[in-house]
Amino acid sequence: MNILAFDTSTEKFSISILKNNKVVLNLTKILNKTYSKFLIPILKKSLEKSKLDIKEINYILISLGPGSFTGVRIGIAAAKGLGIPHKINISGFNNMDILVNSIDNNIKEKRIVTIIKSKKSDYYFQVFDSKKKPIKKISFFSINNLPKFFFNKNTVFTGDLDIELIKEIKKKKKKKILFYKRKFSSTCTLINLIKEKHYINMTKSLNPIYVYSHYAKNN
Repeated sequence: MNILAFDTSTEKFSISILKNNKVVLNLTKILNKTYSKFLIPILKKSLEKSKLDIKEINYILISLGPGSFTGVRIGIAAAKGLGIPHKINISGFNNMDILVNSIDNNIKEKRIVTIIKSKKSDYYFQVFDSKKKPIKKISFFSINNLPKFFFNKNTVFTGDLDIELIKEIKKKKKKKILFYKRKFSSTCTLINLIKEKHYINMTKSLNPIYVYSHYAKNN
C-alpha cells in the first residue's frame, strides 16, 4: 500500500509517504510564503525522492484542519488535482483526531484536551473523554481567556503546548497537570497510526473544518 499524506492547515507544512507499508519520507517545513506557489512542486519532489509515480499512490490523505482556512482549501485543491485524474482514493482527516490518538491508551485522566496553535496567543482546542470520544466541538480560546473547565480535575493536555500557554495553565491550576507535547507532525503521526492499524476517522467529504474565533462564555 502506498499513501501520500500532507497537511497545509498551518504555516508548518508536513508531508509523509508510506511505500509498500514502509515510511520512506517525513518532511516538515515552515512555509512563510503562500502554499499556492510552492505546494505542487514540493509534492512532486517528495514523490520523486521516494521513487514513486503519482499513479502508484493508492490513497491521498489531506488535513481538513482546524487551521488556516485558505491553507486547508489549497491543500484540498492540490489533493483533488493530483488524485482525481488518476482515480486515487482521497480522504480528509481532522488534526484533533490525530492528536488524541497519539496518546497512550492507558491514561487515567477523564478528559483529554487537544490544542493546536492558531495565531500568536490564540489556539484551537477540543475535549475528549478517556476513551478518546469527543465531548465538545472544536472551539477557540485566547491565552488571556482560558476556558474554565481547563482547571477541572483529571485533565490532560496534548498538542501545541508552548511555554507561554503551559505557564498560564500552571499559574491557575495548582494541582498536578499532565502535558503531552506534540512530538511529530500530524502526517508522521497519522502514517504511524495507520501502520500500527489504529482506527482513524476519515471522510471522503472534503469540507474544511472552520472554527469561529469565539466560544461560549459558559466554557
